[in-house]
Amino acid sequence: MRNLLFLQLCLAFFVSVRETCEAEKNHNEPIIEPVVGQFKHSEGPHWDYHAQKLYFVDIEDQKICRFDPVTKDLACIYIENGPVGFVVPIEGEPNKLIAGSGTDFILVTWDGHSNNTKALPETLAIVDRNHKGTRWNDGKVDSSGRFWGGTIGPEVNDVVVPDQASLYRIESDLKPKKALSPVTNSNGLAWNMQDDKFYYIDTPTRQVAAFNYEPTSGIISNKTIAFDLQKHNVSGLPDGMTIDTNGNLWVALYSGGGVVNVNPRTGEVLRFVKLPVTKVTSCIFGGPLLNTLFVTTSSRDLTNVEQAEQPHAGYVFAVQGLGVHGLVANSFKI
Repeated sequence: MRNLLFLQLCLAFFVSVRETCEAEKNHNEPIIEPVVGQFKHSEGPHWDYHAQKLYFVDIEDQKICRFDPVTKDLACIYIENGPVGFVVPIEGEPNKLIAGSGTDFILVTWDGHSNNTKALPETLAIVDRNHKGTRWNDGKVDSSGRFWGGTIGPEVNDVVVPDQASLYRIESDLKPKKALSPVTNSNGLAWNMQDDKFYYIDTPTRQVAAFNYEPTSGIISNKTIAFDLQKHNVSGLPDGMTIDTNGNLWVALYSGGGVVNVNPRTGEVLRFVKLPVTKVTSCIFGGPLLNTLFVTTSSRDLTNVEQAEQPHAGYVFAVQGLGVHGLVANSFKI
């Protein structure tokens, strides 16, 4: 995977210089385009670099979707186990995915083309057996092929019950191990290119935490706060996030109307990408050069007036012209 990343970065170099020069010369605003939708609560984007396809989920409608940005083809599959929080391909296993549905960690076999009304997933593990009402939320895979993902506590009157959830680590033995507990709404995750920092969001804290990361063992330690939304007067709730090759984070702001780009080493806000919707859920870099930021959004609980004001709420957006590149997303090793 690191060799693949090196080749990708070499390719990216030839266009990054041109993009940077153009941006400095023209101070162009990024190009923001709704590319596929509408979904109730699109989330968890994963760019499959090998297939050049975008996977994502619709949590509320219990779907896994795959989108081809070139052909505009979209296919989705329904998962009956429960709300779907994330989806990640399995390394070396075409048509096989892991996903979190309800509290089940599942294996899904799907060709990514057919629109199936029902899948027959295999349950590999179950989490939060002692907590009723929780479900899987965001999740990603580290450089060693380990899965990291967490749950969200039960929601009562649109408020998440605190301290009912956990962040888990799942390796090839398929035995979930708690990495952080308790948390309230386990959300965005990212690792830097040097593979020695892990960034994590527990949404109601309105902070991005940073941990020292040991890639061989997968141990995290020495928590610090990399970014605090309240201190910087950034509105909205931090949701999903990704990282670029400069080591800077891109954090989706639920009810904040965009994505904030921050330097986690200094806590500085670098820029804000405003979208024409309020409920922004997550983001990932994709495309052949990993320089397109795909952003998922939600239309959940919008009033008729709000929906009319935001006709593209619930769409997946593509943001181009940012002048940066992301990292290759890892697949799960089973």
